[in-house]
Amino acid sequence: MSYLEFLARWYNWPYLGALGLAATTLLWRSGLAPLGRRLAARMGLEDVSGPFILISFFLALAIIGLTVNGALHDYWPQAQEAGFLPGLVLSLGLALLVTRFLGRIREEHFPEIKAVSLGTPDLAGLEGRVVSRSVGPDYAAGRAQVMEADGTLHIVLCKTAGEEISYGSRVTLEEYDEADGRYYVARTGEGNGSAAVGAPEAGSPQ
Repeated sequence: MSYLEFLARWYNWPYLGALGLAATTLLWRSGLAPLGRRLAARMGLEDVSGPFILISFFLALAIIGLTVNGALHDYWPQAQEAGFLPGLVLSLGLALLVTRFLGRIREEHFPEIKAVSLGTPDLAGLEGRVVSRSVGPDYAAGRAQVMEADGTLHIVLCKTAGEEISYGSRVTLEEYDEADGRYYVARTGEGNGSAAVGAPEAGSPQ
């Protein structure tokens, strides 16, 4: 039996259907988003998009289910059809666990962006990440991004009072310099005392 013949067997149809549903979700994100959000809520995930949850679940179900059926075909072919229902239950359970795990990672490290704001001057004290090649006292194009709890992503211009901070570093936004529309930033956990060095003689660019 070729692999295509194996895939065409009825016990693989639910998993092929899951692949089709993953593709449908990718193409029709807005239509299936509410279903994904309900599934995410059942998993205790609040800040993960519905389409991401659905796509993750359907892909996990397809991969796990086809793997289980493939193992039965190779090692226990006489139980192939009888093992369909237990395999389906196992695949559903594992797919839910995988989806919840991926959702937790997405929620913690890649939160959903609901809005984007540029240059908001009221973010002092929040943490962000450098997204320009560097941030320094003289590099006028220094930028950082800050994600608020409500899903708003802020892109701000910034500078330092002294040291240069490289791309990708975690920084804390400190004093906002009205003169040039940039925040002073320092590496997170290393305050630079920008409130005391905001004057021109402290190295602030003119």
